[in-house]
Amino acid sequence: MSISEEPPLKSWDLELHLAVATFKKYNLWKLPIEEAQKLFIQVNKIEIPSNIVVDKVILDERYRQESIEHLEKGLKQYEDVLEEKWKEPNKPLHGEWIYAKEEEKSKNNEMDKVILHMHGGAYHLGSPESNRVFTFKFAEYAKARVFSIDYRLAPQSQFPAPLCDSVAAYLYLLNPGFEAGFKPINPKRIVFAGESAGGGLALATILFLRDTGLPLPGGLIGMSPSVDLTHSMPSFWDAEIEKVDFLPKKLGFREIGPSSPVADEYIVNAKALSDKIAQKKPTIVVHPSFTEIPRFQLYCANEALAIPYISPMLAESLGDLPPILCVSYFFVIIIIILLLLMKYIITLILASWRVRNAS
Repeated sequence: MSISEEPPLKSWDLELHLAVATFKKYNLWKLPIEEAQKLFIQVNKIEIPSNIVVDKVILDERYRQESIEHLEKGLKQYEDVLEEKWKEPNKPLHGEWIYAKEEEKSKNNEMDKVILHMHGGAYHLGSPESNRVFTFKFAEYAKARVFSIDYRLAPQSQFPAPLCDSVAAYLYLLNPGFEAGFKPINPKRIVFAGESAGGGLALATILFLRDTGLPLPGGLIGMSPSVDLTHSMPSFWDAEIEKVDFLPKKLGFREIGPSSPVADEYIVNAKALSDKIAQKKPTIVVHPSFTEIPRFQLYCANEALAIPYISPMLAESLGDLPPILCVSYFFVIIIIILLLLMKYIITLILASWRVRNAS
């Protein structure tokens, strides 16, 4: 779709049409995966407002090691369909504290409430920086401290690497070291939040905490959470929706893309995992038909798709969980895209003005 075309539906107004056309213009899915990852952060990064403070931190590796111990026990039944590299972190676990300046006085005291945030991006895009449009508002409106984690992304790190990092971040909040600068936080004063893949990861995390007997947080906010990586719901295959959907019509949203160091390594690792699964012949944890088609998620093998910590919608039960609020954030995305479009147009106008003045 281009801006010169008519909207696909008569009900679309000009703003929605421009927003979707602009979204498609970036066409991240045709770029090498590492370029798409960098561009996504660059395009979505916003300036820090004057009333907000951002403190970047690097978590001690002991939190991730403790998380690995929990995951090794909790995921033992699925180990035959998982890549082992998740236990070998390719970078330290980063995060950022976000809070309103008026809350700064409580930094060294027991925090009243904390939001543990997990960003969206289909598990292969995004960072705390790219999703600050949400975290800044959480801090401002909820008058809470937000801790947003930079969990590892696919295809460089596949499931359960993000789950490992989200559990590690939660353990950091519950039992911080002296160097953290704050006292242990009551889990009931912590709320998980995330959008899209981040919402799915948040729900997957509380499911894992419940199943392993770890303390549960006080609640969860999921904004259009991604809870079914099998894409089994009828709307995904609806021909009418296909006419207006701005996401690519393919399972998993993107293929690995053009050859690059990351893409080439992924292909080798995916082949090794496929060979391992064929040798182990594990009990298939998803519909048998998925073994008859090529792998379609960068995040995991087809045989792992129905693991509840990958597709929480397929969990046997959502009982004994804290309160959950699920909302749609589609219109928030539209507003963001419109702001980016305005920024782009203003940049072009200023560039043209400079050229005219120079001549």
